[in-house]
Amino acid sequence: MVTPTPLHPGSRSPYVLVVDDDEYVHGALEAALRVLRVNLLTARTAAEGEALAFQYRPSLAIVDVGLPDRDGYELTADLRRSPALAGMRILILTGQSPDATAARDCGANGLILKPFRLHHFLDLAREQLGAHAPEEQRLPAILARGA
Repeated sequence: MVTPTPLHPGSRSPYVLVVDDDEYVHGALEAALRVLRVNLLTARTAAEGEALAFQYRPSLAIVDVGLPDRDGYELTADLRRSPALAGMRILILTGQSPDATAARDCGANGLILKPFRLHHFLDLAREQLGAHAPEEQRLPAILARGA
């Protein structure tokens, strides 16, 4: 089981779950989400992601399509079937051809195509967090240049 990374300990920041088996994606999203002052949960498999979703009930989940144990669309549909997770927003992340129909059919709130620009990702994450989005900090210079 993965322990949450408190990016802002002691705060009432929302939890954001990232389910992706790519270490680079985890690092990039953690760096980007730091700006939004959230608590990050990371999982490498659908099973880990599902367990963390039920344990922490994140405000937002970012789910990769190509997971080693189950398709990200299937995971999203399974999460959507649970009344306990009804308020969670879910973004599908894919490096394959985007399938907006499959994303919509499984209950995703949006679709992100890899590679993505960090500032576009942040805009979408901020929009999905809505009222749960804490006051953000300025974008770090390294992200601003690379985004």
